[in-house]
Amino acid sequence: MDIGNTMNKITTKLTLLIIAMAAVLFSHANSFAEEIPGRNYAKIGDYEIAYREWGTSGTPIMVIHGIPLNTVLWSKVGPLLAEQGYHVFAPGQLGLSHTKGPFDADYSLKGQAELMTRFAEEVIGKPYILYGHDLGGGVAQIMVTDADLKQRNEVSKIIIGNAAVLDMWPVPEAIAAIEAAKSADAKAIFTPEKVGEMVTAFASAGLMEPSKTLSPEIRADLLANYAENDETRQHFINYLKAMDNKWTVEASPKMVMWNRPAMLLWGVNDKFQPPYTSGVALARIMPHARWEYLQGAHFYPLEVPQEVVNAVVAFDQQ
Repeated sequence: MDIGNTMNKITTKLTLLIIAMAAVLFSHANSFAEEIPGRNYAKIGDYEIAYREWGTSGTPIMVIHGIPLNTVLWSKVGPLLAEQGYHVFAPGQLGLSHTKGPFDADYSLKGQAELMTRFAEEVIGKPYILYGHDLGGGVAQIMVTDADLKQRNEVSKIIIGNAAVLDMWPVPEAIAAIEAAKSADAKAIFTPEKVGEMVTAFASAGLMEPSKTLSPEIRADLLANYAENDETRQHFINYLKAMDNKWTVEASPKMVMWNRPAMLLWGVNDKFQPPYTSGVALARIMPHARWEYLQGAHFYPLEVPQEVVNAVVAFDQQ
């Protein structure tokens, strides 16, 4: 046997395999880069609202994330909706994203609803579909029920998914973080390392298979938001301090008066806002709403994006 020749053949095969793997990884990275476009910033008063956008025309749809994810929650759903002819806007809440603003701002859900309303007025500027997830779902409820805000928001249809409802939040996983944020030692507690661990643990707990779903790109996006930026980390602390369910206690019952198309889109494996508690509670308030289950956990837009898009399109076309 010619050992030298055999080794050359093995080396050649390994080289080709490495090249092929590199091509796949490079392709994946490029694909993900296309799915997660760079952030835009809308200057609105004292704020710079960070947002991502997919599509350039078609029916506008504004998607609002919750805690602890930022607009990366919509990184898989956004491009798929754009392919279906929608113009997707994903603004970031102050405290949960790269959105910039004064540190004495109103970080409550009511304050976030005001900020999202201003974004809709100045960036979208025409009737749109509103889709709120998690605390973003609480914000969405306030946007369409508050006496002032509902007059300013041109919401044609609403989608609410795995959302904060009534007094059924904060969830236990968030309570310890809220208490820490309210302590005098908050800055010392919320170090970059601690915040990174906190966000990763919270995000992982809301997924069925976090090892597959929380890709390096998504982790990097989250950590750049919370752990690597002093300004956004302070906004995060302020956001936690302002978490109060009084706003959804007020808004959720008023959803009974929403007389336009509505859909409740819930992940059945959600441990934070299970369909049989918060989902059913909102369904009883909104018996006219379309009710859809998805085989995903709390952060299902990252797990079953195509199923989300299928449900949204079917709802819009009904």
